[in-house]
Amino acid sequence: MHGKQSDDSPALTELRERLAEGLARARLNQTQLAKQAELGRTTVSEALSPTKPVPSAETVAALAHVLRLPVRELLELRRTAAEESGTVTPGGPGRPIGQWDPHDLEVHPAGPLRAQVCAP
Repeated sequence: MHGKQSDDSPALTELRERLAEGLARARLNQTQLAKQAELGRTTVSEALSPTKPVPSAETVAALAHVLRLPVRELLELRRTAAEESGTVTPGGPGRPIGQWDPHDLEVHPAGPLRAQVCAP
């Protein structure tokens, strides 16, 4: 069930409702909105879908701008929704690079390993 948001946070539900209402008031379809917001059609569809994760701040801001909705209010709803869903921590997204194991990040040497030959 990756990506399934069956128990949306109240903030995410409100964010999506406000975007959908703005879309209806603007009398646009999702394709037209995507074009005006300079976003992909899938990005717009996922931002409005109750089964997808919290949309990015950039997506919310672009949609709010085109739909003439209060950008700051929607970004605050988006931040709250992201925190409630556990996709970000209050201190910021992710964790410091030093806390990752290279295998978790699928990091490997750039080229083949060569044995260093030392001259006697």
